[in-house]
Amino acid sequence: MFDLFETPYRRTKDARDIRYFYTQYGADTADVLKEWANDNSLSSRDRRHWRRLARKARRQRSEWKKEAITP
Repeated sequence: MFDLFETPYRRTKDARDIRYFYTQYGADTADVLKEWANDNSLSSRDRRHWRRLARKARRQRSEWKKEAITP
């Protein structure tokens, strides 16, 4: 829902970052990002950043699986 209020730059950058994380962590990407979002050693700003990316990664999980299967 809040994606409507994002700037195109942030939307593009987040999509690029999530694709990168999926190449690094595969299907565990959303879980890894969620762990980072819950890491109390990070600042609240950083945790919000990882929380936003984790939320977007969960949404894109099915899309990523389709891309991974398709040659």
